[in-house]
Amino acid sequence: MEDYAVRVENVSKWFKAHEVRRSGSFVTKLLRKTYFKHALRDVSFDIKQGEIVALLGRNGSGKSTLIKILSGILHADSGKVSVLGLEPWTERIELAQQLGVVLGAHGQLFWNLPAVDAFEYMRGVYNIGQEEYRRRLRYFLKTLDLEHVYSRQVRTMSLGEQMKCNFVASVLHNPKIVFLDEPTIGVDLPSKIALRKTVAELQAKYKTTFILTTHIVEDIGIAQRVILLSRGKMVFDDTRLKLEAMFGDKRHVELHMAEPNHINFGRYGKVLKRGETTVVMEVSKNVLKTKNFLALLNRKEILDYRVAEPGLNFILNKFYAKLDREKR
Repeated sequence: MEDYAVRVENVSKWFKAHEVRRSGSFVTKLLRKTYFKHALRDVSFDIKQGEIVALLGRNGSGKSTLIKILSGILHADSGKVSVLGLEPWTERIELAQQLGVVLGAHGQLFWNLPAVDAFEYMRGVYNIGQEEYRRRLRYFLKTLDLEHVYSRQVRTMSLGEQMKCNFVASVLHNPKIVFLDEPTIGVDLPSKIALRKTVAELQAKYKTTFILTTHIVEDIGIAQRVILLSRGKMVFDDTRLKLEAMFGDKRHVELHMAEPNHINFGRYGKVLKRGETTVVMEVSKNVLKTKNFLALLNRKEILDYRVAEPGLNFILNKFYAKLDREKR
């Protein structure tokens, strides 16, 4: 039997909400309409120990609610949840010892103190032995290039340095599962690369499970699996490669011409952008190999061209657009 870090079975969560009347008399406006808003609707999935999973969805899709349920902050109104074999909201203290949480907008550091003080504080909270603490700290300081940073006051650090130190404070106790909520928001490229590399190394060495929520498409590259939520429902659960394959049969072709012309580019694919001497098209992968398209590229008016695969951001937008059409 597989070892599961997370098991979610038919979980739903709703909140009581109020809507103020916008028209009528003053007294009428004071009367509020009360209704229940479903944040999650019958969500089910399993996550194996050691997986890196990207939990995606637009604002209001239920991502934050689900993470709060998994970490024990909220309880589910119906369904079952098991995280490391524990029910999060009834066994929260036991679970907290095995969790790490990295919040992009909220750190665990002390603004006027050096980061090392936060690290020492975490050592005490999680009862990490001195020798083990030193060993782990040396690894993180070297891997994340923090050896000349961690002894400085947090307020003197760059945002990237703060985020890396916050990550260290969250994983020093070697948690079995880590929630990464926008972990690289506002972070420079070298710091993003260092954080992603460290996540991959922790997964490989300790089989640490990572659940990532982000709007930064590049961060999704470290995940082997994607779970997509839309209006509280799970609408996709499969590998990242499978998601890319759903709309990955398209290619973007950018053509540069010597002068304006009247070529009918629509016969080859969808014209995304057209300028006086530039055209960008969305073309089926199979069209690229046809004689007609090759003849187009060889026309004397075409000075240069570029063919690129659509990025994950484009694919996600296509997926969301498909969901919107289905709900009409």
